[in-house]
Amino acid sequence: MASRREFLQVGFAALAFPISARAAFSPAVSAQTGEAAPTPLYKVVFDERFPASVQFAEQARKLGASVDGIKGDITSLWFHDLHYRWKKGPVAIAGLTAHGPIFCLERLAWDHRMRVVFRADHKRLPDGSIEHTLSGPESVLRRAADLGADGPNWGSRIANLVTQVPQGRSASGKAAFVAPLAKPTGDDPEPLVSWVIAPIRSE
Repeated sequence: MASRREFLQVGFAALAFPISARAAFSPAVSAQTGEAAPTPLYKVVFDERFPASVQFAEQARKLGASVDGIKGDITSLWFHDLHYRWKKGPVAIAGLTAHGPIFCLERLAWDHRMRVVFRADHKRLPDGSIEHTLSGPESVLRRAADLGADGPNWGSRIANLVTQVPQGRSASGKAAFVAPLAKPTGDDPEPLVSWVIAPIRSE
C-alpha cells in the first residue's frame, strides 16, 4: 500500500503539473452490432464543486453506475475504498473531475496494471462555448458526435460515453467538438477531464 506520505507526494506533483496539459455497471453485448461489451465500472467519480460534474453523476446513476462524490481531493476515496478494492484485483473506474484527481489516480493505477483508456478534456472558451477534445476507442468517438449540439447538457452526454467504453483492445483515435452554450456563465471555469481507467488486457 502506498504510504500517506507517498500518496501526498503524488498529490503535490499533480498540483504542480500545468493544468493546461492535456455494484459494477455492465450492459449486455449488442447482438446487432457485434460490438464488445462495455467495460464494467466499479465506481464513477464526480466532483461536487462543478455543475457539469454533478449532471454527469446524475446521468451515470440513472444508468445504474455506483457513484462517489469528491471535492477536489481523492485521499479519502483512495484510502477507504480504491486501495482495498484494487488490492483484490483491478477493476475499472470512470469520472469527470478537475486535472488533479485523474493525475493522481492514473499513476496509482499503474501499480495495478491499469491505464487510462478514454480521456476527454473540456475547456471553456472566451466566447462562452466549450471545447471537448477526446481520445479513446473509435466506437466511443462516433457516439460523441452529438457533443457539438449538447451545449449545457454535455455532462449527461459524457456519462453516456464513459459507460460505453468497450472492454479489451480496440481501434483508437482522437476527435474535437466545440459546443455553444445557451449563454456565457461563470460555472465550471476550471477545465474538467472525463476519463476511464481500466485493466490492461493482453489479447
